[in-house]
Amino acid sequence: MSEGTTAAASDVSTADAVAGDGGQLVALVVMAPLRAGGEQAARAALASLPDGRASPFARIGSTHFCRLLVVPALLDGDGEPAGDGRAYLLFTADFDGPLAQWAETVAREIGADLDRVLEHCEGYPGSGELRAFLDFISEHRVPVGFSVLSYRAGVGRIRASLALRRELREFAIASQGLAPAELRSAWRERFAR
Repeated sequence: MSEGTTAAASDVSTADAVAGDGGQLVALVVMAPLRAGGEQAARAALASLPDGRASPFARIGSTHFCRLLVVPALLDGDGEPAGDGRAYLLFTADFDGPLAQWAETVAREIGADLDRVLEHCEGYPGSGELRAFLDFISEHRVPVGFSVLSYRAGVGRIRASLALRRELREFAIASQGLAPAELRSAWRERFAR
């Protein structure tokens, strides 16, 4: 993807879950200025990241959603650079918290992937030193106005619900035409736990 990359929780296997239900859902927005002349390099780094099921963030089991993209320098009504005239990297994520635990997992599991993108930001220290990585995130964190999620569950519970839905659909298809007694027996055999 040339403009950004995304990952969703449903792309991650249940075995990869880091945080389950009971944790807080955190919405993170980080907007970090790109180094002078770094816009194209940041775009190329983003384009090199796989998305969907292959996204590095899909390996972080507590991530509901994540997006990285380059925000070009804004122009005023005359076509001149507005504000500081710089491009930014926008990094957003919704995950089962807390932030420090999620960031530590990100740094440990996919730090090299994230570093290839964030290294184009001014002052990025890399993911190797957790305290410096967290400080960078905190320094460039933007308050979240709102986050839209249509559920109130952790990633683990969502995955379990999706698996049950698949099982029910498979059962419905496989059990068509069974007599009531056979259907009841098949139901109990498959779903009695």
